[in-house]
Amino acid sequence: MCADNNEKNTNNSVSVPLEKLTHPTILLLLATNKTHGYELIQKLNQMDCIDGELEAATVYRMLRRMEQEGLIVSRWEHGEFGPARRQYELTAQGRKSLDDWAKALKARVKQIESFLSNYNSIENG
Repeated sequence: MCADNNEKNTNNSVSVPLEKLTHPTILLLLATNKTHGYELIQKLNQMDCIDGELEAATVYRMLRRMEQEGLIVSRWEHGEFGPARRQYELTAQGRKSLDDWAKALKARVKQIESFLSNYNSIENG
């Protein structure tokens, strides 16, 4: 998961935890397509921002919380084969939240680029 990384790993290099990206990544995936929970979990685990495997229970808890906040909606879909599955979809409020996340992340990228630029100037200087 974009998940619980320790501040330092075993070879003394710093690890940057990205667990906070799970929430906007769910919004991003739902902005492109409504989907079922299992399929969403599979897609999340294939994303570059996800470090390791997300547990299904964690994702379903996040989905329930996001639905309570009005960011997504779900409905039961009955298929020809197998049990009914819950399908998740982004709301207008969820789209606004995704836009806000993108703006915040762009600002963070600028901060990181500034840091790296300053770091490179002392490393090469």
